Amino acid sequence: MIPVSRKISPLARNGDDLIEGTAISVSLLCLVHCLALPVLLLILPGLLGIFARSEIFHAAVFLVIAPFAAIAFLIGYRSHGQVAPALLGMAGLACLAVALVPGLEEQREYWITVAGSLLLVIGHLLNWAKRRHGH
Repeated sequence: MIPVSRKISPLARNGDDLIEGTAISVSLLCLVHCLALPVLLLILPGLLGIFARSEIFHAAVFLVIAPFAAIAFLIGYRSHGQVAPALLGMAGLACLAVALVPGLEEQREYWITVAGSLLLVIGHLLNWAKRRHGH
C-alpha cells in the first residue's frame, strides 16, 4: 500500500504543479490534435498531414503522455488519497492505447482517441483540484 501524506511543502507543491500542468497540457494538445487534424489536413496537405496521421506519431505522443500521467496521478493520490482522478486518467490512457491497435477502423480510432483524451484531461483537472484543496 502506498502511504498517503497530507503535508506538502510549498516547494514540493510547485514541483507537483509543474508535473500536473505538463500532463494537462500534453493531454489537451492531444485532444486539440484530434479535433483540429481534419482542418489542418485541408489547409496544410503534404508532409505535415502524413506525419500527423502516422502511427509512429501517435505512438510517440502516447509514450510522452503515459509517464507524465502516471507520475501526476501518483503524486495526486499521495496528496489527497482519492483514487477517482487516477481511474479516470487510466481509463483515458487505456482508450488511447486501444486506439493504437493496428487495423482499427479510422472513424472508430478517432472517437476512441477523443474519448480517451477527454477522460485524461478530466482526470488531470480533478486530480489538480483535489490536490489544491487538500481533499
